[in-house]
Amino acid sequence: MLWSTVFTKFHKKTFDFPRVTLYNTSMEITAFTPQDFADIYQFMHPLWHETYGQILPKAQIDFLLDKFFSEKGLNEYRALGYEYYKLGKDGVLVFVEREKETYMDKLYLRPEARGKGYPAQAFAFMAKREKDLVLSANQANARAIRCYQKNGFVIEKTVDVDLGNGMVNHDYILRKKI
Repeated sequence: MLWSTVFTKFHKKTFDFPRVTLYNTSMEITAFTPQDFADIYQFMHPLWHETYGQILPKAQIDFLLDKFFSEKGLNEYRALGYEYYKLGKDGVLVFVEREKETYMDKLYLRPEARGKGYPAQAFAFMAKREKDLVLSANQANARAIRCYQKNGFVIEKTVDVDLGNGMVNHDYILRKKI
């Protein structure tokens, strides 16, 4: 019997299916402490090299790590209103609230934390601001793009960001309507 036939025949009935938990998807989201800011470069360094090692030259990865996670970079972004959160003990979320949208700047998880639904919780956390969610993703980062699309983001456009010294980020801008 085809599923559509089964559905049509029984669609008015209420079924009480047991819930099965494959893994614990509960994740605590907490604002960064001074110690978290002190530790972020060491946390992000291996994640960025793992994530971008096959996509970007090492010099570009190191340049971006310094730009975003050095003490100077952190102070500049914090002064612009960027908010930093820990995702449990295995992730980092960075975003800034703009007039008409919330821009997610960073979402990184250690490999052992991936596949557990944590991004969906991070997106729900940001969606409480009741603004569209916007982010950029490297066009070659297929894993991240799949995650974002699975969570309702749509590619709006492509952009090339000139970083100087011959370095360019080729990104997609993605949006999730709230």
